[in-house]
Amino acid sequence: MENLIVIEGKEKYQYKDIKSLIEKFINKNYYNMSKVERKNELEKKTVANTMLNGIKVITLEKETDNFDEDAFILYDEITYILSMLKFNKIILLEKTDANIFGKYLNKKYINKENIKDNYIIINKFANEIMEKYLNNN
Repeated sequence: MENLIVIEGKEKYQYKDIKSLIEKFINKNYYNMSKVERKNELEKKTVANTMLNGIKVITLEKETDNFDEDAFILYDEITYILSMLKFNKIILLEKTDANIFGKYLNKKYINKENIKDNYIIINKFANEIMEKYLNNN
């Protein structure tokens, strides 16, 4: 099994790392796009995932400590994925020893000491991870 498993409705997708998840889940050319193109792609996908549900969207231009747990946060591809998790648009399982979302950019976001399962449901930690990510802690 791969490090990341995304469950969307009845479909399951497996990814080895965050880059492959972003390229398959957001856009296969995401990392070849300009900053403006990336932002437009994320905005388009955010509207598609929030419009019918009345979910509040907050677009950030920089990292911040002003975090709203009840809003879909659009800052970059990481906050997009975490917001999708917060609102259970998708379910993300991460292999416990993978350290992808649980320890993003070498920063420990999830305490895994007492986790004995093979996979962690990242949705449960989405707000916590996002707050630490946006605070750059």
